[in-house]
Amino acid sequence: MRQLSLSTADLSDSEIRRDYLADPSDQDGSYVREYDRTTLWYDAFWRQGRVILICPKLLNIAPLIGSAEFFLDGRITKPARLRRYSRHDVIELESASRPVEVSAKCQQFEVATPVSETELDRFAGMNTHFTISRDNDPQWIQDFAFYHRKTHGLQALVLFDNGSTRYPISIIDDALQDAGLLDYAIVSAPLPYGRSASEGRKHNAKFLHTSLMNIARLRFLGRARAVLNADIDELIWATEATVFDMTVKSCFGYVAFRGEWRYPGSATERRALHNDHDHICDEPRTCPTKYCIVPQGPLRYLSWDVHRPIGLPFKNWFRRRDIGYLHCRRVTTDWKNRSRLPQEERLHRDLRTRALLDEVFS
Repeated sequence: MRQLSLSTADLSDSEIRRDYLADPSDQDGSYVREYDRTTLWYDAFWRQGRVILICPKLLNIAPLIGSAEFFLDGRITKPARLRRYSRHDVIELESASRPVEVSAKCQQFEVATPVSETELDRFAGMNTHFTISRDNDPQWIQDFAFYHRKTHGLQALVLFDNGSTRYPISIIDDALQDAGLLDYAIVSAPLPYGRSASEGRKHNAKFLHTSLMNIARLRFLGRARAVLNADIDELIWATEATVFDMTVKSCFGYVAFRGEWRYPGSATERRALHNDHDHICDEPRTCPTKYCIVPQGPLRYLSWDVHRPIGLPFKNWFRRRDIGYLHCRRVTTDWKNRSRLPQEERLHRDLRTRALLDEVFS
């Protein structure tokens, strides 16, 4: 099965709501509109003797978890273990075998969901990638997968669809079928994505992104050869070998790398493709760090976050200069907003970028 779903528990039928990280009266309407106040857990699955519930930050809900009773197939379990992270929390329940259903009950709420199957064997030993997408052009998704298959030996991909409205998931399925991968999974995740508050990082309410990354780590890609963390608008390059081979050969099974913006040569009324992005700005800006990791390697106990594993020290020590990525400015759903693009006279064609793109897309 290539189209999968999450087992999500929601508190909408109760009076419980997640507290805001920031005062909503100080934020714009989108912060409140996209804030997840009711999801208790995004997914429930069984792995290595535990039922794992990946949750948004529980905040004021955490004390209720401590007093709640949990049941697996109707049988009460031992008290839940709660692991806390910066933008997500994890509830763990002991279970010798995979149950069909997990439920939680306390005075304030009662919820139950199926327990999802893991897909660890399915992607074992493969060069893999995961991403989160909403309304991205299917051609972008296909070109991204095709590029990394041709240049880095990408074999499999897990894509979380965050509630696309422009097309059904079957359209993504069609696009990935033509990319030539050995396997892929499309996971429906129509959940609030969240936004950062104006006060800064400590009020970052993007709970979903980090949570889905760790669902990918624990439910799908935990036995993969290596896993690439990059977005659909980012094309990885490496000078010596593939990014997967370089990751596997690294001391810690982990490499980090920065990107640089690339632009189309001129404005166009159609949606730009990756292959159009062969221009560089006179004053190039670097982009945040992304990474590739061996999920069973020395860093296997660290949870994943957007720019590095959580708790990884000496982050600059792992950054490579022989790996990077082209960040394609117009491969974005806000493609009509040209105010964020440099003036055309500040752009010039980069011959190395053009040669790389021609090698793949010609």
